[in-house]
Amino acid sequence: ARMLAGMVEPTAGEIRVNGEKLEHKDYSTRCKLIRMIFQDPNTSLNPRIQIGRILEGPLKRNTNMPPEARMRRVKDTLLRVGLLPEHAYFYPQMLAAGQKQRVCLARALILQPSIIVADEALNGLDMAMRSQIINLFLELQEEMGVSFVYVSQHLGIVKHITDKIIVMHEGDVVESGDTDEVLTNPGHQITQRLVESHFSKAPNH
Repeated sequence: ARMLAGMVEPTAGEIRVNGEKLEHKDYSTRCKLIRMIFQDPNTSLNPRIQIGRILEGPLKRNTNMPPEARMRRVKDTLLRVGLLPEHAYFYPQMLAAGQKQRVCLARALILQPSIIVADEALNGLDMAMRSQIINLFLELQEEMGVSFVYVSQHLGIVKHITDKIIVMHEGDVVESGDTDEVLTNPGHQITQRLVESHFSKAPNH
């Protein structure tokens, strides 16, 4: 996840988006193509800055949009994630946990990227709020064509929202493929143990 977001440089291989190689230090292109949602919105949102200014930041740094157009994009994006335009004038500490994570999602969407990396982005939410955010992910995927890379150890959520799965252990890929196939017929012992721990017992091979 951090490698996709440009926070870690690859030691081998390359990253391609839509068939084009993405250079590690090409931060401008990466920011427009790949955005990230972190696990804890309390540490990723500056409590001293209004939501509108937080969302406007990526637009100021990565586009030539005039101020009026930037604010329209900010308010449209807030609506898209289930918040109100007036939330642009709120500070993060004025929002509930689920609303903060929606702000983080709005910040990820603001540049209309191809890929959003969600790193354990639902961990701090209660079950009801988690379900709402999951449904929002699925709606945005369908409406905008954005791909989500969802990093999680919660196989129930992974099974519900993903088409493809990659199972990693200590930095290595141990298994990958269609989500239903991998979770129904896990071939690697790491995957088998994960399935057993989340779904009571591993499916028969």
